Amino acid sequence: MKRWVLVLTERGSDREGKRRRIAALLIGLCGLVGSWAVGGVLASDPIGYGVPIWPFADRLDRAENALLTQVVPAVRDNLPLNPAVAQVLRRTDAYGSEFWTLKFQVDGESRCREVAVGLNVTSRRVNC
Repeated sequence: MKRWVLVLTERGSDREGKRRRIAALLIGLCGLVGSWAVGGVLASDPIGYGVPIWPFADRLDRAENALLTQVVPAVRDNLPLNPAVAQVLRRTDAYGSEFWTLKFQVDGESRCREVAVGLNVTSRRVNC
């Protein structure tokens, strides 16, 4: 007499599932750390990096960006600036561009930016 025995086995091992979960966890963790690092850099000078928006820029950063957008046409055309908006601390020519160091009064706080005028107008925060 023949006996038939049904054997239930699991295909593959449980190691594959663990490896996939660990890989997904590591990818998620790297993404979280990377986004935190990028956010920290962008928050250091949101106007200079072109992201004057929340969560990187605060109220003063947005006000400074509004003042800078008023100044850019005058800087580009080499016109005198309105002293109520910005004060020119220094102007230099180097590497085919003009560099203007401007001082803004933003809600009672002094902020300085170095504006480079070449093909594009770029800026960075500097100490006053």
